Amino acid sequence: MTPSVPSAGTLSQHALESDDHAPHTSYLVQRTRRRSLISFEVFPPRPARDGRDPWRSIELLAEAGPDYFSVTHGHNQPEGANLEVIRHLLRSTPAPVMAHLIGAGSTGAQVRRSVEQLLDLGVRDVLALRGDPPGGAREWIHQPAGLNRAAEVVRLVREVEQERLDPPEGPGARPVSISVAAYPPSGTDRDHEADLCALWEKQEAGADYAITQVFYDPEDYARLVDDARSQGIHLPVVAGLAPLTSPKRLRRLEEISGVPVPQHLLDYLDVADPAERRRRGVAATLNLIDAVLELGCPGLHLFTFNQHPAALAILDHLRIRDAARQQRVLPELS
Repeated sequence: MTPSVPSAGTLSQHALESDDHAPHTSYLVQRTRRRSLISFEVFPPRPARDGRDPWRSIELLAEAGPDYFSVTHGHNQPEGANLEVIRHLLRSTPAPVMAHLIGAGSTGAQVRRSVEQLLDLGVRDVLALRGDPPGGAREWIHQPAGLNRAAEVVRLVREVEQERLDPPEGPGARPVSISVAAYPPSGTDRDHEADLCALWEKQEAGADYAITQVFYDPEDYARLVDDARSQGIHLPVVAGLAPLTSPKRLRRLEEISGVPVPQHLLDYLDVADPAERRRRGVAATLNLIDAVLELGCPGLHLFTFNQHPAALAILDHLRIRDAARQQRVLPELS
């Protein structure tokens, strides 16, 4: 099914007022802001079984006008499925579109071709990831012809950028924005020190900012940032968050990420009424968001799972929160 394209009139005023002079996500993350930055992560929609338009949620998310989109690969979907979503968003919204670029399972030459294809599409924002071990293995096995570190993916993107786009000299002048993953110490069996070393390598390879793995406790975010700064890592760290509205989806996310869902959260969501469960989940998400913003978090990256209701409620909360803060500031300026 070919997705319909929202007209310019259907795009929100917020989206139309996005920074015309700053088309890259790294600028949006690093600049001083008067409103909260939020991005939506989406994946290629699967055909709807009930006759509904599978693109409708993505279109509603686009109309809401987030600061940028992130397009990941769908599980068990054919290679290149994400490109259709990228093309759709590039032509239907003024927001930057960030493509996930995964090194695992590919040779350096294959990843290079993927970078070139993205640049030819007009993509200038990339999330550079090593990816999970190929073949479903638990531990990473060195790939002689592949990319074994996310830092290698970052360096390859910078090499192609240099060859294809001839970037000018000087800080902040690079035409491609590169984000990378960061991992809060969230009760997993990950090696926190090794994760910090990897983040430093990604910084040195040319990354612009980091986006965290999902977490549920603001102290996990605070510890990650504090530990990173103590190791000389100065990258801005955007908080990666999931709407806390579906226990089933949160348990599935735990299986994928290894990050345990707090039992007290699951107990809080354990109600029979779906509407009440959703209200509780949105409230819990907003409490987490407010906490990380108070910690100085430069932006929020929402894993939407292609579900628009919770994402739009969260975005509306942020807009109201920002408006209230501005209203408090205005009397001081008069």
